[in-house]
Amino acid sequence: MEVACSVDPFAYVSHLSAMEYHGISDRFSKILYLSTPPDREWKEQAAARMGKDLQQRMDGYLATKAPALRFQKYERIDGTRVEMMRRSHRGAFKTIRSPSIRVAMLGRTFLDMLREPELCGGMQHVVDTYRQYAAKYLKLILDEVGHHGTLIEQARAGYLLEEVCGLSDQRVNAWASKVQRGGSRKLDPQVEYAPFFSERWALSINVPSLDGSQVDEGE
Repeated sequence: MEVACSVDPFAYVSHLSAMEYHGISDRFSKILYLSTPPDREWKEQAAARMGKDLQQRMDGYLATKAPALRFQKYERIDGTRVEMMRRSHRGAFKTIRSPSIRVAMLGRTFLDMLREPELCGGMQHVVDTYRQYAAKYLKLILDEVGHHGTLIEQARAGYLLEEVCGLSDQRVNAWASKVQRGGSRKLDPQVEYAPFFSERWALSINVPSLDGSQVDEGE
């Protein structure tokens, strides 16, 4: 993590690796997950960083043909496979001074679980993580999903918080009031539809462990 954050000044540890860092996953992945801006945004941020660091010496530095700040593509660090996600809307992260790394905030990590469960150990692992830790970090989840989650992500969060975790909050009720019917609405975005359906959240509950006794069965 420290090497990766040194090589790429705009990258931060995310997804399953952030879950591991925050102690909300018992998985020990052999993959390091990182998020960094897409190419154009990365170059813009790099130019801004160099301008801030060099200030009036910028032109002289470039004239010497000294190396500019550039994105370095790599697949492994010390034998560990690296998965780099190029994301425009990366979310909040914090900087840890010792060791010097950047890691996604807890709230953002819970949102990423809903957005890209396949990068967070799979949807079943996401369900288990919410079941175990959502009550402890409820305010962080509500704040992040409420401010930065899409309507479908709010529906997924609402279902997990209410039906799986047994938690309630007026903000969850507000999400339910905005539920949009129809379309491709699934709890796990990567898996086919299942016959069980949550009427309140208009979601196909396509996670095998969440059987029909936990949801309203559709027609």
